[in-house]
Amino acid sequence: MELQNEHSITNLQFMKITGSYQLLMPSHGLKFFNTNIYKIAFIVQILFLTIAAIMGVFSIYSCRNNVNQIIHYIIVIFAIYFAIYKYYFIIKNSKIIWDCMHMMSTNFLSYNDHTKEIFKIARTRSSTLILISLSLWSSIVLYWSLSAILIHSSYLKIKHEHGIYKYRSNALGLVFPVTDTFYNKYFIVFYTTESIFLLFWGQMMWVFDILMISICISIEYQLKTIADSYSLLGLKDKHLTHNNKSIKKVEAILDLETLIQDQQNIFIKMKNMYYILKPVVFIQLAAESFQIILHACMILKLYFDGSMSPTIFLKLLFPEITYLCHLFLTCYLFSIVNEQKESMNFALYSSNWTDMNIKFKKLLLFTMRVNNAENLKMKISINRIVNMEMFADVMHITYSIVSVMMKSYSK
Repeated sequence: MELQNEHSITNLQFMKITGSYQLLMPSHGLKFFNTNIYKIAFIVQILFLTIAAIMGVFSIYSCRNNVNQIIHYIIVIFAIYFAIYKYYFIIKNSKIIWDCMHMMSTNFLSYNDHTKEIFKIARTRSSTLILISLSLWSSIVLYWSLSAILIHSSYLKIKHEHGIYKYRSNALGLVFPVTDTFYNKYFIVFYTTESIFLLFWGQMMWVFDILMISICISIEYQLKTIADSYSLLGLKDKHLTHNNKSIKKVEAILDLETLIQDQQNIFIKMKNMYYILKPVVFIQLAAESFQIILHACMILKLYFDGSMSPTIFLKLLFPEITYLCHLFLTCYLFSIVNEQKESMNFALYSSNWTDMNIKFKKLLLFTMRVNNAENLKMKISINRIVNMEMFADVMHITYSIVSVMMKSYSK
């Protein structure tokens, strides 16, 4: 069943622009040799970036005597494999993801008296976060591509048996198995190739972000909608006759049962998504923490070595800011989902349960106990929950490492 954009909590246009929606929808008609054409496009992008990673390894070998260049290529290779893994995750789990995506629909819940205005807020919020994500990754792609033009007079010098080769600085600065004369003569071809590498990489990062933001915001606001309906149980039409009150109490029990079923359906989708997201979220947090520390150390090293230029500084600063903001975004998204889940019992308690019969009270108490027992959170280990505390820990570790480096250089 196809999701309708007008009934979606998140803006599906973003997913359709990148092709991820068409990839996930199993019944999509665009096929080539009975294979989803968007899956083929994803695989082609993966293969193209794999070539970039291989060139990165070759570049490390070529610049094995240049520590700064080796660190640069490690950063590039690490980022490429990180993006490839995310794409592979989406392709491998496309069916499960599509099944879970149905909770993004405003018609997913069975209860009919929900406050629909909440979904409008969710749509605006998800669109804002997706655009922020686009801005972050685009800043890297744009500046790294432009840096080759900004530093057109800069060259990468590599020692060979027959002398020193001078390659003009490029977007990624990869070393290809060609002579410097050939490379510099056809620089525009290599520049276009590396710019395409960057563009594919940025698109890969954005596609996964759209998915993660859409899922987390959908879970949060579906639970928020249910919580809002919980808190209104028994509070409508309070000035009624005795007979009408009895009817209303029966209706309140039926409404509570429907809301409990809606909540359990959301929890089932959460379990499925958390189960498949756990490995990629773990790798994402580890990779981004590593990149944040590595970029900070690289900036300090170049600064104290006296080889830092404004262009190189910005080339390192943009990824550093992006990874910091993205790590914050990841921890923030799972934090708000955790907070909303924890607030479900407060919403139940806020209902007019004191005026209800014993059956309603027992059902409400049972639901609260089940909510307390349901420890459904994104964890990367038994005790480590993905939340804002984790982001603070990464910042503390980064600060400690940077402080040690600064002290060692100042001696």
